[in-house]
Amino acid sequence: MNLEEKIKYIETKKGINHDLMEFRSWLNEAMPEHKQLKKIQVGGTNGKGSTVAWMNQLLTKSGYKVGAFTSPHLVTHFERIRIGNTYISAADWQRIYDQYADFFEAKAFTMFEIDLWMAIAYFLEQKVDIALIEVGLGGRMDATTALDYQLLLITNVGLEHTEFLGDTIEQITFEKSGIFKPGVIALTTETKPNAQKVMEQVAGYMQTMLGFVSMPYKEVDGNIEFVWLDHTYTMHPPKYQLSNLALALEGLHQLGYSFEPELVQDVLDHFAWEGRFVCLRKEPLILLDGAHNLEGIQALAQSIPTWSGDIFFSVLKDKRAKEMLEVLSQYNCPIYLVHMDSSRAYDLDTLGYPVLSQAEMLERLKAKKQAALLCGSLYFVGDFLKEIKEL
Repeated sequence: MNLEEKIKYIETKKGINHDLMEFRSWLNEAMPEHKQLKKIQVGGTNGKGSTVAWMNQLLTKSGYKVGAFTSPHLVTHFERIRIGNTYISAADWQRIYDQYADFFEAKAFTMFEIDLWMAIAYFLEQKVDIALIEVGLGGRMDATTALDYQLLLITNVGLEHTEFLGDTIEQITFEKSGIFKPGVIALTTETKPNAQKVMEQVAGYMQTMLGFVSMPYKEVDGNIEFVWLDHTYTMHPPKYQLSNLALALEGLHQLGYSFEPELVQDVLDHFAWEGRFVCLRKEPLILLDGAHNLEGIQALAQSIPTWSGDIFFSVLKDKRAKEMLEVLSQYNCPIYLVHMDSSRAYDLDTLGYPVLSQAEMLERLKAKKQAALLCGSLYFVGDFLKEIKEL
């Protein structure tokens, strides 16, 4: 198989991950040095990738060599494994895959397990100073939890993946708190009392040192102003990134990292994370945001109090699509639903809004000289980024 065929092949490898002890034993045998690699695990419902991105950019700008493992990808599979801001190269990806391909096949690894295994192999090979590992689904049974960590972070908890994690906040919090380990610091920006209570119970049982993080702020001239370690900083919208930043800053502080105020402000001024609040065009504005569940759409709406222009929306079938659209309908703007080429896509014809193909959406964006907001799914945003040439 050539490179493209290999990637397409592993992307068919869906299913349930292996038992964590079994996965860990294989890692210990193949790469025992993984236990010496400094690692941070990031779980939660929304903001996991953004929290990884904040830490990556703070540490990279400070001169550290940082490995980051995230999912899903938007445009290329290589996005999932990076050092600093640079994706793993096609040559390195293929070389590492070929090294373990027979093993992956013999053990019937899922795509996520393959990606994680390759990320650890690459980070060890490249001698990174620290690796940032994003949880794939839930936490308690996620393959990433087979690893040891120096710090555990949970962004927040929302009703998502209920068919796997449970249909209450308490059940989902229990699953996400499954990343807690004895003697390790765990931090969260979750504010719901029922979720906090479950985290405290799990932390007590696991003898995990749990802390709750918040970042008071005020809005000044459309920006967000906050104080951290006696220094005042200014952050540009979206406001929902503040809790992710707070978790990143406090987490790294707990591990002993320190940053000059000028460096922190520079990261704030230039922060970017693919598919999240991306300005693709300024005149007229095209804004992309990967908000992919109800809590994400609510946070997006809080960051954009008013909107004038088209809204293009697509969503996966396990999401609360009607409630998400209720939030967007408050803008009183035209809403168009857009088909995704995915077996996981929602049946858009049941939602009561005009439905377009991707091609029809692109034609409308080219023809109409007005603002457009695209949201509802990271896969939708990724499909769009693959297709656009000039708008």
